[in-house]
Amino acid sequence: MKRSHVKLFASLLLLITCISAANAQKIRNSYDWAAVTPFPPPINSEYDDQAAVLSKDERSIFFSSNRPGSINGSKDIWVSTRQTKTAPWTTPVNLGPVINSSGTELVRSITADGRFLLFQSDRDGGSGSADIWIISRRRTNNDLEWSGPVNLGSVINSQYQELASNYLFADQVGLRKLFFSSNKPGGLGGPDIYESTITDQGFSAAQDVLELNTASVETCFWIRDDGLEIIFSSNRPNLDEDRTYDDLWTARRNSVFETWTAPVRLGPQINSEGYQDVAPFVTLDGKTMLMSSKRPGGLGSGTFDIYMTTRKKSGD
Repeated sequence: MKRSHVKLFASLLLLITCISAANAQKIRNSYDWAAVTPFPPPINSEYDDQAAVLSKDERSIFFSSNRPGSINGSKDIWVSTRQTKTAPWTTPVNLGPVINSSGTELVRSITADGRFLLFQSDRDGGSGSADIWIISRRRTNNDLEWSGPVNLGSVINSQYQELASNYLFADQVGLRKLFFSSNKPGGLGGPDIYESTITDQGFSAAQDVLELNTASVETCFWIRDDGLEIIFSSNRPNLDEDRTYDDLWTARRNSVFETWTAPVRLGPQINSEGYQDVAPFVTLDGKTMLMSSKRPGGLGSGTFDIYMTTRKKSGD
């Protein structure tokens, strides 16, 4: 991918109007997550269904699945819609061969304005075994009208695996960053979480977020829009890449210019012992989380299903 194309997308991202600090609901107090519940069909199926994100109005859900209709039986990006937040979901639709390939496409995040969606893929044309790609759209009311995928380029992607990604646009302090995970050399071990500042010239050299990482695996994650809360998956303290130990962890900070607190594992109502719990996504009001798990009780045997949980402020 030409550098000019990557710079163009970075410039476009600088123009995004994010929700202001005055209008965004801040989630600063202590919360308790409820026990997770699985999404019913047609979102979950007997196949792998994972890595789900919701649109701002919570009426569109994008996720990855290898269900029938996927290209070459691989994991593709699908979308389902509903008329209201309490209405049933429609039959999911594959985003098609421009977006999806015979390789793996895993949804990673969507910007708050719904215009940009980041995903991980090992498709042809990348830098390594898995890269981060972006698609965009002008009209957020059309869930099938996306641009062709653009690789984020060599500052972010490498010959190694780039796995998860999430933009942070903290407009109240003029901060714009890309967070992503990678197993490239120089980390603490396994995939680590990195951050890169976005400038008019594109992405800056990525820095390891040391306080979040260990010698274990740190990968898919969600970051709150103000940059003060993160939820991510890690198999710590396991020192190999046995992903059956993946759990969801969280950390916070008081300012985007401060370091993160020591990560804390979310409780047993979220994590299941001996099964993968990954791919967190939290809605804009901070009260609903989607996640993916291979725990028993799903629609398929040993496959990922999408789960949901809610939380409220302590004392509410």
